[in-house]
Amino acid sequence: MNTKVIIWNEERGFEAEELAEAAQIIRDGGLVAFPTETVYGLGGNGLDPQASQKIYAAKGRPSDNPLILHIAKIDQLHEVVSEIPEAAATLAEAFWPGPLTMIFKKADCVPYETTGGLDTVAVRMPQHTGALQFLEETGVPVAAPSANTSGRPSPTLAKHVKEDLDGKIDMIIDGGEVGIGFESTIVDVTEEVPVILRPGFITQKMLQEIVGEVQMDPALMQVSGDEKPKAPGMKYRHYAPEAEMTLYQGDTEDVIAHINREIAAYVEHGTYRPEEIGILATTESAGRYPVGQVVVAGSRKEDTEGKYLYDALRRFDELHVKRILSETFFDSAKEEAVMNRLKKAAGQNLVQVEPYECCNRVIFVSKDNITLGPMNEWILKSILMDKEKEVLSRGLVVLFEEPRNMKVTDILINHGVPCEEQVSVAFSPEEVTRDTVIITMNFAEKVKVLEDYGLERNVYTLRELAGEEGDTEPPLGGDEEAYEASYTECKDLLYKIKKKLQWR
Repeated sequence: MNTKVIIWNEERGFEAEELAEAAQIIRDGGLVAFPTETVYGLGGNGLDPQASQKIYAAKGRPSDNPLILHIAKIDQLHEVVSEIPEAAATLAEAFWPGPLTMIFKKADCVPYETTGGLDTVAVRMPQHTGALQFLEETGVPVAAPSANTSGRPSPTLAKHVKEDLDGKIDMIIDGGEVGIGFESTIVDVTEEVPVILRPGFITQKMLQEIVGEVQMDPALMQVSGDEKPKAPGMKYRHYAPEAEMTLYQGDTEDVIAHINREIAAYVEHGTYRPEEIGILATTESAGRYPVGQVVVAGSRKEDTEGKYLYDALRRFDELHVKRILSETFFDSAKEEAVMNRLKKAAGQNLVQVEPYECCNRVIFVSKDNITLGPMNEWILKSILMDKEKEVLSRGLVVLFEEPRNMKVTDILINHGVPCEEQVSVAFSPEEVTRDTVIITMNFAEKVKVLEDYGLERNVYTLRELAGEEGDTEPPLGGDEEAYEASYTECKDLLYKIKKKLQWR
């Protein structure tokens, strides 16, 4: 099949003959890809079972994955649904034309081939001028999923459609770059309370401002097995590049440092060559990755991560990378939609980056800095191979210099732990840098550090950072056996902490 490409733009619109040809293709049961404000859609006559089957075949899409009917006028809605709930009418008035799809109980004229075997049908009226002209010219509701091979990133440019579907469909309408860059919000209005089945440009908050309560489907990304998906994109892996992809969630600075460490390890061990590693970043962070192929998803400052996401994912395929490491965008205004797509692209492979992973410095903080603090300081120093790491101890209540507890010195010497002479030093927040972890002996000391010194990150109790519960109390007034038990306890905890910090 020869796929014809025609042009639409905002200034001149369609050539009349080309628009008529595109509409006739639809009426004759053929397929036409067309631009919308969200992504490019692959259109066929939504009332023609064979046309719907052609869509599934062209995309390689499972036939139980419902298609969305696109209409040009509100009158068409009455033709394809059996009832219009009050909430749906209100939402249509507020958001149509626009990036909102609603699920209704279907009319008899809508074939099950279009609905994926369901008694409901998804309907949308797009906002794109060219799409509305095309839809009106066809005179039929047009079933249209995204115009890409099933599972691949959705197309935001006509060239993306051509890459996937050239020779498989009759025509592509090239309308340039789309405006939004990710699919419409899907809301099920067949229930008493509307339910979001797919997040999109229209957020839950925006919907609630119009109709009150709107719920988010708890099974949004968990539909599997034999259960029929109620909306497009719920059951199958979507939007995925060819390479394995992992998302890293956490403070942006910590994530950047973590990704760079991962890349360094890959290259050092020969797992991947630098050109085989892709990094999905933002305009602001792109220059922070010295190794690997950086692709920009958009700008955090301008809140455009969603608009260019699919183009970025396709770019990784063009670069033939074998591994992708991605920042996350939970701070985006369209967080629901952007992270929904990104998680699906990564197959839900999400890693939480903890702030302590980036530390090069530990300060043990105790009440007086003469017993447990110094003990932990010298034990940790003794078990570290990496001597570039800095380990200190400080006190919260230090009125004057006091030497280290002699029983602590004796127990350290008995275990062959090198320790220099030291006196107590008061804790000062000026010593705390971004790569510092503060470890207190108990919860009360942790609270004091947080509240009295205004520190907000990387403050843990000794047992907390080791993954255990409770406090560590000094053996003051105890005999040698008590100090020995305290030494053993601290050493065991410090080995766990060393592993957690990924220190050698």
